[in-house]
Amino acid sequence: MHANPSLALRLLINLRLATSKRVERVERDALLTEAFARTRDFESADERLATALEAARELGDGELLTMVGYRAVRRHLHAEDPSEARKYLDLTRSGQSERARVYAAYAETLILPYEERVHEQAARLIELLRSLDPNRSEFVEIRAWSTHTLAGLARELYIPAAIPEIDRQLSGTQWPDDFAPNLFQALRSLGWAKALQGDYFNAFRHLKRASEVTGTTAWKVVAACDRSYLARSFGEHRWSRVELDEAEQLGAQVQWHATLAEERIGLLQLAELFGSLDTARSAMYLAHYRELGEIRSPLYYRHDTRRTAYAQYSTGVVELALGNKKRGLAELRDARKVFERFGYDFRVARCLANEFATTGNTDILPIIEEKLRNYQQSWLVAELRDLIGSGSASLPPMQQRVFEELCQGKPTSEIAQSLQRSEWTISNHIKEIFKAFDVKSRSALLVKAASQGLIKRA
Repeated sequence: MHANPSLALRLLINLRLATSKRVERVERDALLTEAFARTRDFESADERLATALEAARELGDGELLTMVGYRAVRRHLHAEDPSEARKYLDLTRSGQSERARVYAAYAETLILPYEERVHEQAARLIELLRSLDPNRSEFVEIRAWSTHTLAGLARELYIPAAIPEIDRQLSGTQWPDDFAPNLFQALRSLGWAKALQGDYFNAFRHLKRASEVTGTTAWKVVAACDRSYLARSFGEHRWSRVELDEAEQLGAQVQWHATLAEERIGLLQLAELFGSLDTARSAMYLAHYRELGEIRSPLYYRHDTRRTAYAQYSTGVVELALGNKKRGLAELRDARKVFERFGYDFRVARCLANEFATTGNTDILPIIEEKLRNYQQSWLVAELRDLIGSGSASLPPMQQRVFEELCQGKPTSEIAQSLQRSEWTISNHIKEIFKAFDVKSRSALLVKAASQGLIKRA
């Protein structure tokens, strides 16, 4: 169900069924169809599918046809062929029972993200979950995956109707331990969805609970980083640092090379959070993340560009913090293209806000304001007002520290000693600062900074 399809395949193949129980053989072949597809053995998957379809049609059993159709949909989605998967949707509607109806509805929600129709997927998931009683044990797998998926979409899209339905599902009967990963992701995404609507109390509550339900230290790192970022977002810097210290201590216990690939976002989060505090540590975490290679997540299909875009955004922010302006902006712009395609407005706004802070391009501001129209209660709007009010582009953290030293009249050598960097590095930062302020000398920089009220007076 989660990460070991090969083991599941062996168990199914070894399953002993009485030869007279034809229905059970059809069910086994349907399951084997998906199991082989998960291991990329599509030839064996198609053999099992053909056998299951023939037998189900001979039996004339609508319920069996629904389940075979459902496994056929999943087989073609593992091959990332949504058009072929759609051909089996009518088959999933063969049965008349509640079970058949639920699986048929769920099958379509699985196809939609492959077609990048995420708004429609969210609407179908809400409809499906409203039909399921959270206090019944039936359909727990579908409830868990649907709730988890809808929460992820509610974090990215403005879907007010989704949040109460997610709350309803999470307040019902406790999910079995097998679904702890789904519960963790649902709570984490729900926390951020509420934060984006200004409900910080419940956001922290969900993020804290997410940390409690996960079974891996790597995910606890991610949850602690989430809380650190959220605390920082509304000015609780001391609290943020406490959470960040916890994340770093937990991270030191993780064998990152042995983690499920998606858990490695914890390294990117640490790199991003340290970007404004300690660039050396930030660079270290980014390098460690890159050493481990591309993320291959069981929660997204193989070529889901959203996964890449999330990593590009964090990498871009870190590169800017390290003073690598060109590389950072390139990463952010690539991420923004993906977010725009999916309609992830607040993510687009975050990319643009970082670009404005780096370039000072005021043409970006109306676009950011439009993208944040549904997030007026969030910290993002306050950040935007701060950017606009500054009257000039913000500097990356290290350049800001160099700028503050320049405003004290210190020479390059003294700044290098103070910040424990080489004079060559400091000289490069000074050149970038001159570009940001559109000046060519230190004296001109001081005059312009004073006119903007950026030089602190004793």
